[in-house]
Amino acid sequence: MDEAFSALDPLTNHCMQDVLLRVQEELHKTIVFITHDLDEALRIGENIAILRDGLVVQKGTPQEIVLNPADKYVTDFIKDINRGRVVQVSSIMDSKKLKNGPEIESNMILEDALQIISNAEVSEAIVTENGKNIGSVKLGRMISAIARPSEKTGQITNYR
Repeated sequence: MDEAFSALDPLTNHCMQDVLLRVQEELHKTIVFITHDLDEALRIGENIAILRDGLVVQKGTPQEIVLNPADKYVTDFIKDINRGRVVQVSSIMDSKKLKNGPEIESNMILEDALQIISNAEVSEAIVTENGKNIGSVKLGRMISAIARPSEKTGQITNYR
């Protein structure tokens, strides 16, 4: 019986996360949610605090934490997450405006944006917000943003 429950647990958590997000959107209230599951925190949190020994090590948006970890502890903590499903185009875009190319919404996650660029067979895309051209993003920068921290150095590219 426990094995069957364990197999369903990720599905149950995902459904509960969806319910929590809908309730928050409907009520427009702040919700404090405590979890040990980083993927869950990154999926449902607008602002996240990472604690170590009861002290806040870093707080910020999922993009800020993933792209700019405060120290080696946070770097180690985030190293195995799928960055392409967390980081949004707006976090790594340039202010340079292109005249031609595929359009990508600024709040789109990199995983989806990479598919658009790949399908268009280009190396840059126009970043839009509410239909307005607000900048651009390069394929190389997107790939760098989803790369794991180097195993040898523990370093990652700082985008700020």
